[in-house]
Amino acid sequence: MAALAAARRGRKVTVLSRGVGALAIGSGCVDILGYVNGQAVSGHPLDAIESLPETHPYRLLGRDRVAEACSFLEEVCAAQGLSLLPMKENNRLVPSIMGTLKPSGLCPASADGDLLLKAKRVAVVTIGGLRDCQPNLIIKQFLRYPALRSIEFTEVVLPSPLGKTHRNITALDLARYVDRPEGVFWLADALKKACGRQDLILLPPVCGVRNFLWKKLVELLDCPVVEMLSIPPGVSGLRLRTCLLNALRELDVTLLENTTVIRADVADGHCRGVVTSGLDHEHVYTADQIIVATGGFMGDGFEAEPGKMQESIFQLPLCLENGEMPSADPSDWSEENVFARHAFATLRVRVDAQLRPCSEEGSVLLDNVRFVGRSLGGYDFATEKSGNGVALATAWYAAQCV
Repeated sequence: MAALAAARRGRKVTVLSRGVGALAIGSGCVDILGYVNGQAVSGHPLDAIESLPETHPYRLLGRDRVAEACSFLEEVCAAQGLSLLPMKENNRLVPSIMGTLKPSGLCPASADGDLLLKAKRVAVVTIGGLRDCQPNLIIKQFLRYPALRSIEFTEVVLPSPLGKTHRNITALDLARYVDRPEGVFWLADALKKACGRQDLILLPPVCGVRNFLWKKLVELLDCPVVEMLSIPPGVSGLRLRTCLLNALRELDVTLLENTTVIRADVADGHCRGVVTSGLDHEHVYTADQIIVATGGFMGDGFEAEPGKMQESIFQLPLCLENGEMPSADPSDWSEENVFARHAFATLRVRVDAQLRPCSEEGSVLLDNVRFVGRSLGGYDFATEKSGNGVALATAWYAAQCV
């Protein structure tokens, strides 16, 4: 997203990427802010930003910039043929194959949970061999929600178009089959025969990957269809990633994959370039401006050992949400309750208003380096349901600063 926003502003951009990133295995939704202090956000998610800690990335940017970033993503996706439902006055509640309703800010049009809340008769569909989607479990979980208890649910199992396989099939296998010329017609015919007349059909995300055929399926069925969020391997996330990659290629952004940055060339508070490791050599990439989006601990963007926590490329120290340095005792980095807000999850690089690393006193340490997303830190995406939202907003804003 940072590369795309910078390229749109006429900058010459090179992306150094170690892997495909979490986007490819995700839901394709952009969670803006689902919870604050363990309580579900009531009202517009952007209105809840003021209740977050001052060091939270959303507070650093402000409501208007977060809204601009969301609009930018909507515009990009629409241009690539992938419609996102815009934010509304409350979080959208998106159904999942676990029978839960997940709060999200932006989501694909194929995952419109509002249709479920309005329906009276709903078919919950799976395909034979797809172990991760069990309609009976989904329906039992749905019935925990008062708003869904009046719905007449029907379990439907379609025969697999793949026949017997040597392993359990996934939603991605089926989505690739639906990509074929005959795929969407198979799916439409099978649903017509098995579902009868319904107000809504709930499916795992199988409406294609390269060819997003959800609209075509709805037309063939003359019935609303909602794709439930699924576990990895992602299908909706792959669609979103493909959409963004296509947009980058149209802007002639250079993409270098399977590239690991191991250190930086820094002099007098200025980064002249970064060094990558290859199979048998190192390579230096120079740049006027650098945006770091290497992730937190899971992405190896942060490093930790007793007595020391630091960012991986520039060896910048990490601080706690309140600005203090973390304890040398690793047992202090987490809480006994696994669902609590853990210290390790909110560790952050201290930055200024332009997302540049700075000292405790506020002096800029690197004048042309900016941190975004999990590399920036300072928020607990798991308990807040804010991961992709913070990544989107900070990446977009960093690109406005370069």
